[in-house]
Amino acid sequence: MQRLTFLLVPGVIAIALFIGISKFESISNLSDTEIGSTSLDFDAYSEGINTVIFDSEGKISYTLQALKQVHYNDDTTEFEKPFIRLFQDGNSRWNIVANSGRILPDQTGGDSSRQTIELSGNVEAYSLDEFGNRTVMSTEKMIVDPHLETLETDLPVTFVTKYLQQSSIGMFADLKIDEIIFYADNRGSYAKPNN
Repeated sequence: MQRLTFLLVPGVIAIALFIGISKFESISNLSDTEIGSTSLDFDAYSEGINTVIFDSEGKISYTLQALKQVHYNDDTTEFEKPFIRLFQDGNSRWNIVANSGRILPDQTGGDSSRQTIELSGNVEAYSLDEFGNRTVMSTEKMIVDPHLETLETDLPVTFVTKYLQQSSIGMFADLKIDEIIFYADNRGSYAKPNN
């Protein structure tokens, strides 16, 4: 009986090792599609970001704040609750807020710091003039080029000042020269200021 136990124990161990090694090899031979991808599709995640971008003269060009930022491996960056502040001559001129935003990868092979920002969901660009009068542009989606200080949308947009209310389908705004072009279906009203 002792001799049978002596032979049985090593046999059980050998069978267990064989089964264990076989299972390990079959798991390691599975492709990523069979067990799901284990790599992350993003390479950076931040909360409470505050980015300051300077121009070639060392002056603040614009700032970008967001509750959350995710940078993906394909060089796309997404933002939650972005807030962009555009500066001219050292002063904040325009503020832009939205529910979300993203920067797409540069497809031209050019200067990646000159990328545009796509904003969506309750997009609002606003400014105060030297007298405290507020100007507001609202839409659901807007392309912002913070370096050129341009805004563009092909969706319905409203433009409101103290005396003017304008609506349109699509708009292009050059904030450096304070020029706005409304594309189609323009409607508006003007209230004469009281003297």
